Amino acid sequence: MIEPARDLSPAACGLCHRKQYREWSGSRHAAAAGGGVLGQLPAFDPETRISCLGCHAPSSEQQDRLDTADPGRVRSLSGVDCVACHVRGHRRHSAAGKSVTPHGRVVPEPLFEDATFCSPCHQFPEWGERVNGKLLENTEQEWRASPAARAGISCQDCHMPDGSHEFKGIHDPEMSRWALQPDVRRDRQGLRIRVRNSGAGHALPTYATPRIRVILRGGGPHAAERTHSIQRRLRWDPDQGWEELADTRLLPGQELRLALELEPNEDAEAVLLVEPDALYHEQVYPYLLESIGEDLDPDSLQMLRDARDQAGRTGFVLYRARCSPWAGQPVACPIEPQPPAPRFDTVR
Repeated sequence: MIEPARDLSPAACGLCHRKQYREWSGSRHAAAAGGGVLGQLPAFDPETRISCLGCHAPSSEQQDRLDTADPGRVRSLSGVDCVACHVRGHRRHSAAGKSVTPHGRVVPEPLFEDATFCSPCHQFPEWGERVNGKLLENTEQEWRASPAARAGISCQDCHMPDGSHEFKGIHDPEMSRWALQPDVRRDRQGLRIRVRNSGAGHALPTYATPRIRVILRGGGPHAAERTHSIQRRLRWDPDQGWEELADTRLLPGQELRLALELEPNEDAEAVLLVEPDALYHEQVYPYLLESIGEDLDPDSLQMLRDARDQAGRTGFVLYRARCSPWAGQPVACPIEPQPPAPRFDTVR
């Protein structure tokens, strides 16, 4: 039996670091090496598998477990776990360090509080894949060009507040509401909405994976509707690779304005819908199932199918505003839930 202080599994770490383990267990980092990743790996060459696992399951212990198992038998790994950030060469590291622990000395690492620490998996290098001249993952550089960086607000300040290990992002409604602020009004001409990136220190959304839909609807007999997508909209071509169809993301402080013309007696509503895994559900997993499905074992194939279905269930309504008919003067429509004040004002 491995002693808990020497065991590198997240569960062993959680015996003492209970709060951090509980937070991490429900995070996207913990789920980074689920069926959507593992289901496709048996069809890839070793170099591609290592490249994927370098961010999704970076520890050698996880990779060894996968390599020694039959294809499709490992349905999940511990993803970006405690070891991925805190252990190098079996030496423990933390922001402050500590001279005496059950592990021996914990080495201080200032990068734990620096955005650079997140870059290896959240920023492509200059020679990385580009679509329409822009890196496919460019989060750190978006942040460095933002008011947040100039104000000294790092990735950790937003995604690890007070040392939280929940690593919240666009999959979390509360986190998304801190970032995106709507204002909805009814006037004589119809329905108007302003949507502003007032809390994210990078493009919103930063990746091509999510989609944020702004939907304006009238309640009259003609059922007028207008929809706008906030996203980096890509299309995959097997021969040409990724093609960018549009980039309507909101940079820090940037604002979107939309209007829907209505008759004065019509009520209306505005809905902001977040679909964090739209690209996976609509393009990536269907393409993988079609292109490599015949090469996969039954377990791996089922993992990919389950991942496709799960990706279609992660959407949620971020805000909903209901507006009464025109009452003789412009009015602000009540929004549910009420938008919070952004955690950080990145517009200053």
